[in-house]
Amino acid sequence: MRPYVSLAIALAVGALPIGAAAQQRDPSHQIEALRKEVQELRQAVRELQAALKQQQSAAAPATTATPSSEQQALEAELRAAMAEATPAPTPAAPAAAAAGPKSTSILNPDISFIGDMTFLGTDNRQLNKANQFSFREAEVGFQAPIDPFARADAFVTFDEGGTPDIEEAYATFLTLPFNLQARAGKFRVSFGKNNLLHRHALSQTDRPFAEVVNFGDEGLSGTGAGVSYLVPNPWDQYVLLTGEVVNGLDEPGAGDQGAPLAAPPPARAFRDFAFVGHVQSFFDLNADQNIELGGSTLINLPKSGTQTKIYGVDVTYRWRPLQQAGYHQFLWRSEGYFTQADLRDADAAALAPGESPYFNTDGFYSYGEFRTSQRLWLGARADWTEIPRRRRETEWGISPYCTWAPTEFGYFRIGYQYAVSDLLRDKQSNRVWLQYDFSIGPHAAHPF
Repeated sequence: MRPYVSLAIALAVGALPIGAAAQQRDPSHQIEALRKEVQELRQAVRELQAALKQQQSAAAPATTATPSSEQQALEAELRAAMAEATPAPTPAAPAAAAAGPKSTSILNPDISFIGDMTFLGTDNRQLNKANQFSFREAEVGFQAPIDPFARADAFVTFDEGGTPDIEEAYATFLTLPFNLQARAGKFRVSFGKNNLLHRHALSQTDRPFAEVVNFGDEGLSGTGAGVSYLVPNPWDQYVLLTGEVVNGLDEPGAGDQGAPLAAPPPARAFRDFAFVGHVQSFFDLNADQNIELGGSTLINLPKSGTQTKIYGVDVTYRWRPLQQAGYHQFLWRSEGYFTQADLRDADAAALAPGESPYFNTDGFYSYGEFRTSQRLWLGARADWTEIPRRRRETEWGISPYCTWAPTEFGYFRIGYQYAVSDLLRDKQSNRVWLQYDFSIGPHAAHPF
């Protein structure tokens, strides 16, 4: 009998620290759990004592029996087990101390820093910062939920030698009815695919020529509001409609809103705002391939200044075989820009006598990118565009490149670009781009 009783006692006593360690994960229940375990162990000891007495009564008369040395040793083990099964009370940790680190982390937003460093080697000295290293941009991001119904994203950029600028700072309202979402603040407008990307997220070091001549080196951002609608349909097909209104193609100048002005500007009308619309759909060809199609429009018809209409189309093809864990994939993307400009006032005064103030210009880019391994990408981009507000002037180029990302927190890129541009006196140029980007801190993905 003794070996079985000793084994039961050892197992019961040995379970005590395991249960206590498990309860340490939740300090608020520690004392209650220990009390329950002690009661269970005491009940087990009582049952063992009863079994022992029953065996003793069956072996010899109780009136004449004298405890043997073996019985005395067994009773000593039981008393020791009882003493060990009654741990000293552990003071409960203050509730504020237990919840402190969690509350602090919830209140702090995700903060990230991204550095973008480049080198441009070229035989054309008309290009800015030619044959120089440049810390082109530093981006600091702040991202966090505001409440259960909205989240906030803010990105402050620092250009080399420039002043800080709010690239984006907006709130997104996630729980609106009728499949709607909305955002308000300053954001990159939903025109095409590439304009939504920050510099560090581009597939090439520079932006496509057609995007630059229409929206500038940084792409197009605006201050305003927008709403998106996920369209229900009987085919269960992904269709997203987006509508946005922002101040205009030229953001207001510096100064506090509401401050007195020496000379009031022309009255602002509804048509002075820029209106942006975008529709996109997504099709799965099979488990490894899909196609995304999109169409965009931007209309800005101010009473004074150039009136602009820009239309765009975009198509993206992706091949990503699941059996290769995504380490072999191919992406092909193309966008077309169709711009109509009507020059007014001072802009029209710069035209030659008899020259029409209406300009229609087109442009496109197309690139393919193949991921050859977990860390290596090879690609090439082709550009061609007419230059808005200029007649019979174009810009085109070919840009092969290679990207190596040793981790997800940084990448190196080298690219060659041959370009011919009517914007330059020496039209032809050879350019070699070197780039290194790194990221620290949690940085959520940008729109896909």
